[in-house]
Amino acid sequence: MRDRDGLEDLLATFGHDPLTRRQLVGRAGLGFGALTAAGFLAACGSSDKKSSGQIKQGGTVTIGAEEDAYVLKGDGANVGQYPLNANIFEGLVRMDPSYGIIPVLATSWTVRGDTWRFVLRQGVKMHNGQPFDAKSVKYSFDRIAAQGGGTPGFKKGGTKIVDPYTVDVTPAFPNLRLLEQIVHPENYIVADGTDPVAQPTGTGPFSYGSYQRQQQLVVNRYAGYWGTPARLDKIIFKFLPENNARRLALQSKDVDLILGVQSADAANLKQNGFAVYVSPAGAYEAMYQNIGGKKGHTLLQDSNVRHAIEYAIDRDALISGVFNGQAVAEQTMVPSRVLGDQASKVIGYKYDQAMAMQLLDTAGWKAGGDGTRSKGGKPLEISLISGFPSAAVHTGVPEFVQDQLKRVGIAVKIVKTSDSAAYDARTKSLDGDLWLERGNQNDANPSFLPALLFSKKGLFGPGDYQTMFAPGGAFETVINKSLSAPDENQVKSLVADAMHTLIDEDAIVVPLAGVPQIAASSAKVKGFVAQPSTLQVRYDRLALST
Repeated sequence: MRDRDGLEDLLATFGHDPLTRRQLVGRAGLGFGALTAAGFLAACGSSDKKSSGQIKQGGTVTIGAEEDAYVLKGDGANVGQYPLNANIFEGLVRMDPSYGIIPVLATSWTVRGDTWRFVLRQGVKMHNGQPFDAKSVKYSFDRIAAQGGGTPGFKKGGTKIVDPYTVDVTPAFPNLRLLEQIVHPENYIVADGTDPVAQPTGTGPFSYGSYQRQQQLVVNRYAGYWGTPARLDKIIFKFLPENNARRLALQSKDVDLILGVQSADAANLKQNGFAVYVSPAGAYEAMYQNIGGKKGHTLLQDSNVRHAIEYAIDRDALISGVFNGQAVAEQTMVPSRVLGDQASKVIGYKYDQAMAMQLLDTAGWKAGGDGTRSKGGKPLEISLISGFPSAAVHTGVPEFVQDQLKRVGIAVKIVKTSDSAAYDARTKSLDGDLWLERGNQNDANPSFLPALLFSKKGLFGPGDYQTMFAPGGAFETVINKSLSAPDENQVKSLVADAMHTLIDEDAIVVPLAGVPQIAASSAKVKGFVAQPSTLQVRYDRLALST
């Protein structure tokens, strides 16, 4: 299948020792055949072998990308890194489709106590001609430390040069998940002393060409790349935040490939001759229930109401209807294959409207003549904020949830946010009951998302999410223990236990579906491989046919 073909292509690109394959395909504890959403993935997958024409060297591909959310100021400036990884930069390691670790600019690593030692790849040059070495790593990690350390916990003075091609990294706290976290593009290596906005400079297969805010980013093939050089001469990323705008641009041939295809559009594009690429599920569609009680949002502090909402939603109908069958029935926060056999600890919820109504009766909410329940003269009305990263991503989901909850007597007011900035502003105001998000497993650390969003301690310290959603108690103990567990199977077990508490017992997270990443292109584009995390997409094998 395509993802296995894509992995072999990646392995060929990097020229890895076959001994690393245990990590590459074994981490999830499942074979690649278990990663797809049944027939749809098989129907939509496409490969060079199925298309006419030979691969040619060179040429330009224009890609319709989503929102331009690059940071342009300070140590956090990240043009070309995140959220669109344009392959200008590389990390010490990267992540494969099954969340395994692939060596890139580091060839090996060891951990001694709290310190990680990385042996670096030699003979690599930055795009400006300066050598990649230990100074490059120190500069990059110190830059992240100046921002607060990021998820790995880089600290001032924590990265030390041992010799020109060896560095020691001691994070601010004991962190045995550091290797799994540095696959994120925000932890990639930047050429020391360069301006990350005016001239983003890394070691990747493409070098920076030009950038126009909210319009486009242009990258060029880097002929001096240490690995297999890219096939294309140039890629133009056009920022088209609206889903329909990207689709129309592809259909009108203004762009050659589009990212972030909506499930409702995928089948139609396929029928009209476009290649459609579907990853294994790497994102999740879920709602978070505000238990904080701030700003008058107290209704979901009642566990019976939270559990009623879980039972009231027909997830199979959501997947077959709103998602057009292009999602999977997962009720874990991270892709279940990340947890392997331990995922069975998370039970989830079957659709049971009678149970939902029974729980609401128990909580004292009585059915009313208008269909909305009430207690003490107050209607059972909650607000649903849609959602991260934007309301457009969740098209159809809020309305589906609204209809489902209405059937058990819960009135839902939908509030749509235009983009991630608007959503962030809403979270800061703590104004909402249900928060609809599409999260993504963007690093290889199973603990990352549960700890980031729901730990009172928080990976970056307490914030708005902790105020609204953090349960404390057993969840807090277990998720923090998972961050320092030395054994991979122990980590998976602890994270599964934490999610069992978060989902099954406390009903703070309402999992709706596991969602793949979908892209589409014209028939002339070859070599694209969809990834569960869009941050890990490689464009160096992208090509045009003759």
